[in-house]
Amino acid sequence: MHSLDATNFLTDDEIELQRMARRFMDNEVAAATPEMEATGTLPMDLMREMGSLGLLGTFFPEKYGGGGFTITSRAIVSEEMARVNAGLDISIFADIVLFARAIARHGTEEQKQKYLVPVLRGEKIGSMAITEPKGGSDALSARSHARQDGSDYIVDGHKIFITNAPVADFILVIVRTEGKDREINGGTWFIIERGADGLTTSQPFDKLGMKSSPTGEVFIDSVRVPAENILGEVNRGFHYLMESLDVERVLEGASNIGIAQACLDASAQYAQERVVFGKPISQYQLIQEKIADMAMGIELSRTMLYRLMRAVERDEVVTREASILKLYSSKMAVQASSDAVQIYGGNGYMEEYPVARFYRDAKHHEIGAGTTEIQKIIIARETLKHYGRT
Repeated sequence: MHSLDATNFLTDDEIELQRMARRFMDNEVAAATPEMEATGTLPMDLMREMGSLGLLGTFFPEKYGGGGFTITSRAIVSEEMARVNAGLDISIFADIVLFARAIARHGTEEQKQKYLVPVLRGEKIGSMAITEPKGGSDALSARSHARQDGSDYIVDGHKIFITNAPVADFILVIVRTEGKDREINGGTWFIIERGADGLTTSQPFDKLGMKSSPTGEVFIDSVRVPAENILGEVNRGFHYLMESLDVERVLEGASNIGIAQACLDASAQYAQERVVFGKPISQYQLIQEKIADMAMGIELSRTMLYRLMRAVERDEVVTREASILKLYSSKMAVQASSDAVQIYGGNGYMEEYPVARFYRDAKHHEIGAGTTEIQKIIIARETLKHYGRT
């Protein structure tokens, strides 16, 4: 068990959730990780077990199978999950934070019963399809589109880099139904079920990291979607998307902290066991510097994460702070993983040691959910607002 944790920020019930999540990740997820990394699949028995333990739907209402906690509970579970398997965490992020949360916030009661309940049980997997070949961060320039045909809609489009796409039972797709390119009005979310005529998904991509998480393309060729599968209001989809970004970026911080904590746990232990020139390398100051930098980055990131989670619970706007956390914690995790590999030396370059996986996985978070460059733009824009017009 690692020595640094979030207990100073948590209630007694949240601490118990953290302990239960940690036990499950150490006992069950760790054992399943080698196969997940090799096959790039999500074991449904593991998903169902997490569902039955309440590790998927922690912050959803109990009437839908949730745990009734606040959304801070998602950060708690995410940190523990990413510490053991960041790829699984990113798939659960797409399944729960993106798909399920959108259904819970904007869905009808019928949609919640049909889509939310089985996802929280771990019986079905959800995905959210935003990114397109011609644009990632520029979501308002979606070329996927839909036209009304009687009471149905005919949806056409192509999505790429979609987490869970190869295995998802339900895919939430945003397309343009009205308006011009870059206009925030005119986007609509459609829930498309696997097996729908005209819907196909690619084989999982062969990625640098996050190999436990299947990622692929979604091809939508004149898919007929009934009106009851529209999520929320027609032409309001881009607004829903923008409203959710802050929370998603704050929660990315939890995954970054989990990866960095895994790096520190592994590095501190190895540095005390590895003997060079007659003494453990932990006694060399350049190694101590790396350990200190990891501990410092984790502590600062974790403190900001839980401060922002409480602000999110109060419905505060945290756009600037969310980008600061996302930017800082992702850079911190990448540096921690690089330092962990360096501490392990030649062993760090071997796949049999976990730090090689940490190194590959950490890079994802400087790209996904808004690149490092996009975060800097947001931070500058939001900061300059305090100084007048920009």
